[in-house]
Amino acid sequence: MALLLLGLGLWVGWASPTEAQGTKGRDRVDKLSPVERDWLEKQSKALRDLPPEEQQRVRKNLRHWGQLPEEQRTQLRARWQEWQQLPPEQRQRLKQRYEEFQRLPPEERQRLREELQRLSPEERKRLRDTLRRLPPEERQRLREAWRRASPDERQRLLEEARNRGSAGSERPSAGEAR
Repeated sequence: MALLLLGLGLWVGWASPTEAQGTKGRDRVDKLSPVERDWLEKQSKALRDLPPEEQQRVRKNLRHWGQLPEEQRTQLRARWQEWQQLPPEQRQRLKQRYEEFQRLPPEERQRLREELQRLSPEERKRLRDTLRRLPPEERQRLREAWRRASPDERQRLLEEARNRGSAGSERPSAGEAR
């Protein structure tokens, strides 16, 4: 998908309909190797085969992609490669969690982002690692308890987790997580 977006970005940026009539876009495409040109042609055909509204969405996303700083594009490409290496069931779980997150009210999503940003990178990594080691039913129970908790209770739970992490304990007891 990332390659498709990259190819489509090249196509949109180098061979848009107005440029295709002139030499500017063609000059850029001519600088590509035969393999790159063949690949680009396949990707542009894939774009042309999409419904018009989807083409519009892809072009908008590509313009946004082109406006990102190179460093951020590099990071996103690396994340995309990591995503491609995940097992399909893990990708599906992550998609489901993302969809659940998107269904939350905007203020709740913002609050969750802010709470996670308050954690140091080490604390976030420790939290992820701890959650990964828990059995699935325990993770689900904790997720439900978190959803039911008030903002004050969540803040208290985060503080307790920080304190446990600095004390060396990595797994909360069943009573603490509720």
